[in-house]
Amino acid sequence: MTRNNSIIQLNFFLLAAFFIFPPTFSFASVNEEGVNLFRRSITNILSSSCLRKNNYGIKIYSLDRGETLYEIRSKKLFIPASNSKIITTAVALKYLGPNYRFSTQIYTDGILENQILKGNLYIKGSGDPKLVTEQLWLLVNGLRNLPLRQIKGNIIGDDSFFDKKKRVKTWIENPGAQAYEAPLGSLSFNFNTTKVYVSPGRKVGDQPKIVIEPENDYIKLENNARTLKPGIRNRLIVNRVNKEDHDLITISGGINLGQPRAQYFLNITKPTEYALNIFKSYVELAGIEFDGKLLKGKLPENAVKLYTHEGEPLALALRGLNKFSNNFVAEQILKTIGAERFGPPGSTKKGLIVFEEYMKQLGYESGQYRVFDGSGLSRQNRLSPMILVDILRNIKNDLSIYPEFVTALGVMGVDGNVKHRMSKVESSNKARVKTGTLNFISALSGFFESKDGELFAFSILMNDLKCSNGRVKKIQDQIIQKGLNFRRVPTGSILKDDKAKRFQPKPSIP
Repeated sequence: MTRNNSIIQLNFFLLAAFFIFPPTFSFASVNEEGVNLFRRSITNILSSSCLRKNNYGIKIYSLDRGETLYEIRSKKLFIPASNSKIITTAVALKYLGPNYRFSTQIYTDGILENQILKGNLYIKGSGDPKLVTEQLWLLVNGLRNLPLRQIKGNIIGDDSFFDKKKRVKTWIENPGAQAYEAPLGSLSFNFNTTKVYVSPGRKVGDQPKIVIEPENDYIKLENNARTLKPGIRNRLIVNRVNKEDHDLITISGGINLGQPRAQYFLNITKPTEYALNIFKSYVELAGIEFDGKLLKGKLPENAVKLYTHEGEPLALALRGLNKFSNNFVAEQILKTIGAERFGPPGSTKKGLIVFEEYMKQLGYESGQYRVFDGSGLSRQNRLSPMILVDILRNIKNDLSIYPEFVTALGVMGVDGNVKHRMSKVESSNKARVKTGTLNFISALSGFFESKDGELFAFSILMNDLKCSNGRVKKIQDQIIQKGLNFRRVPTGSILKDDKAKRFQPKPSIP
């Protein structure tokens, strides 16, 4: 009996050892081989001289398995550039909701009678970042159909939904006329930008032909440029100068005869005045008579609402924000979040308090990161790859907003500012990304799906770059391409082939 008991105990020990310490040909071993191969390839890509200061961090995280595939300096804080828009998008969807709509409202302190408005007309903005040409025309057409044919009073713009600060204090002090640095305002039009077309004159020495879009009385023109002989080198300079009650577009230098028409996007300096002037021109185009003044003012208590124009849903506005990295849209949304959460006037400060509330839900205190705006223009912002991946994880786990979030991201090789990146890679559309670029800074974060259908969240933050943006983007693209082609089980492995056979359906017996 004693010998039999010993044999039984020995067999039990061997059986337990088999399960506790599996043989070396187990799936885990083959799986480890695929992971190690991926990690070695990423390390090799990162050996580029572009990154010789080693001031970069990466985290690639499997959302399906809940584990990190690759990371390096993932907890270190970096300047994220426009990857800050990931937080803005997440908080906007969480606190405002995908179907939130910005409204622009029309009031009067008078009476509308027999198609004539006897009194002032007030236009009150609520920060709509997408009040563009088409939307403003829909608003004016709605007024016309009230019906309204004449305004006997003034048109007054109410921009009190936001505070008076047109810029974020941590941005550079003396901005130029670049469109990406447009000022903020609750009553704004066309991203507070204008478009200038410059064409050569009919003959050498003529002034170039200038078209300002949209045409309006707020923007004045000073054209000192000349048409030059073909081949003569000269620089065409198009600038915007801030004047007391208008903006002045100045054209100097030269454009060669036969040269294609050039186009320039410039910001404006007075959002409310600009919007009022465009509104007036549309009112007149709609056949509504008006000969009063354009003024700024606050809506009186006795004002009566005439009409409300609702802009497009937030989910659509977020596509422009992320796919084309629109700074103006980001900052308008940030102030709107503050206004909706704490009441008007909306401000950057109020919006950032809501950011802090959201980050605390993720387990981060304010001292663990730094965010000063919604767009990422501030070089004082600091985020880590781990923080951005945690935000992406949080969004992925919320089905009420995840579809709108991922739809708002750029599709590699397909649209937005990544349309021409990885365009020749067959599976590039399985990477949804947000870019980020400042001088000597580049970032890329988002989602991708591997060859086996595994979903990953990732963040790549790179600072102090020693090469061109083009070169560093190729490094990022190579990393994403490796991710798209990643397999945990190498192609052709015995274990994988055996696994496939085991899961094949057996033929039915007739």
